[in-house]
Amino acid sequence: LLHPGSLTKTAEYSDSLLEFIKNLMRKDDHSYALVNALSAGEFYGSNKNGDYFPEDALKDYHKTFEALGHVYKHHINKDPKKSMGKVVFSNFNPRMKRVELILELDNSKSSDILEKLDSGRLPAVSMGCKVPFDVCSICNNRAKTRAQYCDHLLKDMSKVYSDGRKVFAINTMPKFFDL
Repeated sequence: LLHPGSLTKTAEYSDSLLEFIKNLMRKDDHSYALVNALSAGEFYGSNKNGDYFPEDALKDYHKTFEALGHVYKHHINKDPKKSMGKVVFSNFNPRMKRVELILELDNSKSSDILEKLDSGRLPAVSMGCKVPFDVCSICNNRAKTRAQYCDHLLKDMSKVYSDGRKVFAINTMPKFFDL
């Protein structure tokens, strides 16, 4: 019984994600993890690195995680053979405005991560992507390299100005390859 006036709060996963999990063909020497990879900037803001991913960009490009995505430690991500596993499913959850991933982890390469998960500790995750350019949230400068960044992105990344505007790099066409 719920106390009158109490709230019940739950996380919500999409039907397509739950269907994938239900039909997943598991490999004996692998483990699987569900990860909330990143969320739409319009609802959650930019990440701690100052990157902002618009909802439409996540809808359009989240499947690049499946095509290109591997699981690496500390962004050592040049050689997929050195990865701990790969992204086997990517889903944009329209209600929660986030990208949800299923990772397939090679047990022999990810024992430390699996130990954390087994003990109830959630390892921090970070994604990597390639973008053709960053767009400044303040002046709309398009920069193909950091050398082309405006002063806003160079000097004030993640700063909130007195008029309420926040400085961040908008990523409109991300190709995700690293988690």
